[in-house]
Amino acid sequence: VVGSYRGREVRLRQAAAESYLRMSEAAQADGIRLVPISGFRSIAEQEFLFFQLAQSRALRPEERAALSAPPGYSEHHTGYAIDIGDAQFPQWDTQEAFETTPAFRWLERNAARFGFELSFPRNNPQGVNYEPWHWRFVGDRHSLETFYKR
Repeated sequence: VVGSYRGREVRLRQAAAESYLRMSEAAQADGIRLVPISGFRSIAEQEFLFFQLAQSRALRPEERAALSAPPGYSEHHTGYAIDIGDAQFPQWDTQEAFETTPAFRWLERNAARFGFELSFPRNNPQGVNYEPWHWRFVGDRHSLETFYKR
């Protein structure tokens, strides 16, 4: 458990969690308070999000997949992905405008030191919409093999 968000615990695999907590402490020492929004999600939780999104926005499946991974395809299933917010700007949680926050700028400069990288930068090869809040841990062998299989 790396924290809670709106009454839900945010969980990551142990190596990712330990590194995230060290990263959060380093950010705090620099005056930045990172907020863990979402970590591990079961397939059932992802199914709910994926289909709830479809109903709420009347999106076709390919449009939904660009915004939220279909069940079974989310990086959140791995336990290595985390959505991060800035405590000073909660209105930008899971919004593209998160890129304007001090937390995002801090992550851009420092996340790699803790084994994290931005999962979906602009124009990413996966075709997923830009998500400046979505980061993945690639700081150990298993996480690297998870995201960089050949």
